Formats: sequence, structure tokens, C-alpha cells
Amino acid sequence: MTSDAASPVSDWSNGNESSSNQGRVTSLRALPMLRGTRSPWRRNALIRASSRLRATFPAAMECSTGRPDAKLLPMEVIRQAWANCVQEFTPASLQYAGAEPIQPLADILIPIFENDLIPARAQDLIVGSSAQQFFALIYEVVCLKSEKSNLLVAVEEPGYPTVFDTMERAGGRLLGIAVDRFGAIPASLDSALRDGARLVILTPRGHNPTGASWSSHRLSELSDVLKSHPDAFVVEDDQVAGITTTSSGSLLSTPELENRVLHIRSFSKSVAPDMRMAVGVARPFLREPLSEAKTFADGWSSRLLQRVLARTLQTNEVNVALNKARDSYRDRRESACSALNQIVVPRGGLCWPGSDGVNVWVRLPPGADSKHIQERSAAAGVRIADGEPFFIAPGQNEHVRINAGSVESQDAAKAGEIVGQAILDYSWQNPGPIHV
Repeated sequence: MTSDAASPVSDWSNGNESSSNQGRVTSLRALPMLRGTRSPWRRNALIRASSRLRATFPAAMECSTGRPDAKLLPMEVIRQAWANCVQEFTPASLQYAGAEPIQPLADILIPIFENDLIPARAQDLIVGSSAQQFFALIYEVVCLKSEKSNLLVAVEEPGYPTVFDTMERAGGRLLGIAVDRFGAIPASLDSALRDGARLVILTPRGHNPTGASWSSHRLSELSDVLKSHPDAFVVEDDQVAGITTTSSGSLLSTPELENRVLHIRSFSKSVAPDMRMAVGVARPFLREPLSEAKTFADGWSSRLLQRVLARTLQTNEVNVALNKARDSYRDRRESACSALNQIVVPRGGLCWPGSDGVNVWVRLPPGADSKHIQERSAAAGVRIADGEPFFIAPGQNEHVRINAGSVESQDAAKAGEIVGQAILDYSWQNPGPIHV
């Protein structure tokens, strides 16, 4: 995908949701359809760069990963919940189980889903070990339902590298959906579906890497597009649920779509990555084959951990902790972007604080190279991620991602200043061609 094809992200600053849908269908339909590979090159690229920079610049701030700030996780609530659950456990609790949630977890989750405008019923719930596990399971299920050995998968671009690598590892081929400040662009989604995509993976809020979240209008537009493509299945990856400022709703609310939608709520960013817990919401048409696929993947997800999660979520203390995390992440994103934009905006770059999540996405000024900026920033005191792995094809060098949420607000501002200065220094030393 060319830099022009990714340009809808540059329209975020205009605040006009509908304008980003106009005049782009022709170029978006030209997106390349790439053969899948079983090599997770994006993950490997991120890990190699992170490891090298950590070893070379150990004192630099760590803003290169997508991790939450461990200090903002509800540690004391989890500690108490764990102690209580261990005391309540019986020998029968250690037996084999199925993919359905334990009753206490279902009871606490249903009102949480309802509060987030997600129409979930107890019989719709399935427990997995992570969102990534659900990606692999839904790919298998859609292949079976579509009677295909491999699929065209529509993914947001830029997007989450683990989604890309997981789909390609399963045998899928990727089609890009351009994004703007409200997430996936409807015209681009329609283009990917017309080009044959049978599985669509969307992020309702806190999109990684841009932080975009759906508005109610965007949800309605996406729903209209998907209703005109009845053979497509949809995954909603609600990966920052619990620490968001928005309630984006769900395509499950559309009767014509509900049998084709899997909504995934994970708890890694909000509660604890090591709890290895995610919950899917799907009507029986998808839930039953997903449950069967789960039994062949790893059987079930620990009922002890389900009890710990249920007890954690039902406390008032966890709500206080999650609200603090939500506000902290917002302040950190805004601090990083404010400091960075003072430097890069006059030179044609732009940093987006996004609506939710831990990351900020930086479009570099013309002529700047992401790998050089990553290196210079690390040498100056902050490790960031190269933007290349967030695209379908290698060769993209116009963006970097900063995990502003991983450090305190004042350090996030400092990180923005360091990256901005690295861009400024690079531009002075690499002025580009002289036009005569």
C-alpha cells in the first residue's frame, strides 16, 4: 500500500467525519492483495528492534511496546480477589470444563456489556485466553462456514501487527481498510468487501496504533456497508475496554448482522495481561462452532482465573482504579502530542492523541525516515516503535508509534520533545533534494 493510500489518517485534524469518505474509493480499490506468509515478520521486526535498542540504550524511557503501565493495573484488588477465590475453591472446581464462562463471571459481565451498549446474553458468552486466540478460532470457523481453505481478510491499515501475523499464519491474505479519526472508513471497507474479503476485523475504540474510536454515526455507516455484503463475517476487537472514554456500541445491535459478528472484550490493558482472559460475545450461529474450536485448541480457560476476574470486576475499588487509568492515559497521550506537535506541525508532520488507549501515532514530516527517527530518539532518551510493522506490506517509513501511556505525564511530554527534536535534527542533516 502506498503512502497515498494511507492518507485518510491525515484528515483527522479537520473534524469532518463524512469528508474522509469522499473521493477515495478508486485509489483504495487498488490496494494490493498479498499472498499470506507464515513468517510473523512484523512481530519479529518489533521484537528485534526493541531488544537491540534496549541493549544499546538501557537508560532510555520505554515507549516502544503496546503494554499498559503496570503501576495503573489494579494490583491490590487482584491480590485480594485471588486470596478469596483460593479459599472458596473446592476439589470439584479443579475438574475439566467447557468454553462457557462460570456463572459468577457471566453475571457480572452482562451489565458491563449493557453499559457499553453491547447486546450480550449469558448464552452468547465464550471465554478465551486472549483476543489473539479468538482471531485464530474465528478464522477457522469462517473457513468452515465459507467452505474455503483460506480467506481474504480485511484489516485496518495501519493496524495491529499481531492481527496481521495471526491471519497470515493461518493462511489468510490481507486487504487494507484505511482509517481516520473515527476508525475504519466505510468506503474503504466496502472496497475491500467488493474485492472478496470474507472476514473483517475492526476496532470499535482505542484502535492500535492511532487511538481512533467509532462515533455513533460511524457505527451506523459501517453497519450499512456490511448489510450489503451478507457473506462477510466481522470481528470487533474491543481491546481497551474498561479504560476508554467512549462507548462506541456494537454491530451486534444490527439485526441483519448479529449472526455474523464476534465481539471480543479483552482485559489485558485494563486488569492484567497475565490473567490471560478474554470474553467473546456471539449469537449461537457463531458461538457454537467457536466453542467447538476452543475445545480443540486448549479445552477451556481456567475457572480459577475466571473467578478472580469476576471478583475483581465486582468491586468498587476496581472502578476507581480503572477510572484513574483512563484519565492518566488520556493525559499522557495529550501531553506527548502537545509537546511533539509544537515541533513537527510547522514541518508537515502530525501527532494524534486519539480518543482512547495508550498509544499516539505520529506522521513524520516529508523526507523523514522512521528507522532513523527511532534510532535518534533512543540515543536521546526514549525508545519508540517504527511504524512499518503496522502496515500490510513492508516499506512504509513515514510513521512512528509512541506508547505515551507507559510513562508518567511529564515523561510523556518529555518523550514528545525528544522525538520532535530527533525529527528536527534529522531534517537539518537531510534537507532533501534541491529543486531547480
